Amino acid sequence: MCWVWVAPFVKQYLLTNFKVDDPDWPELVNIASDKTLDVLFRTRLVKQSHRYDKRISSGNYKYRNCKIAIEISKSDFYQYGWSLSPTDEAYLSSVLEARCRTMLMTYLSVAYMMTPVLSVCIRQFYEKFQFDEFSWPPDSIRRIWNRDKTIDKSSLKTNINEKINEIIIVQLFKNGTISQQGKEAYENTDI
Repeated sequence: MCWVWVAPFVKQYLLTNFKVDDPDWPELVNIASDKTLDVLFRTRLVKQSHRYDKRISSGNYKYRNCKIAIEISKSDFYQYGWSLSPTDEAYLSSVLEARCRTMLMTYLSVAYMMTPVLSVCIRQFYEKFQFDEFSWPPDSIRRIWNRDKTIDKSSLKTNINEKINEIIIVQLFKNGTISQQGKEAYENTDI
């Protein structure tokens, strides 16, 4: 296994998505099921970069205060080793953080259209994706939201309304309330 320093929300993401059921190692993850991450990790394990080691070791990434164990195969262990350089560790962590932020912004953008109260959307995000206030504080999420939101509210609302109208028409057709001809006429009508 290879130990990697990550942010608390990345640790929670990895445990939720890639946790290995091992009573001896409660925080062991296996990323082999995600080919993109697996290739990235193995590439960094094979060909290590030491370009930013001094800068990283000086403590620029203090928010990455959790360690997670990533499972590696015996052949990788014997052939390439079991540790990443600080540069490669920071790169892997930043890729995982970007994934988490993408998941966050995607969910919040859609949830905000339905309920335009950010605190409610954050609570729903916690419940849906098994995060908590300790792994990803609401203040941090608010900063990310205020910095990165790039949604066009009117177009998203229009798209959501179109999908809802489409679902309603299909259900009315299935129930026999409207005919095939009526269904086609309603689908071609812009609201």
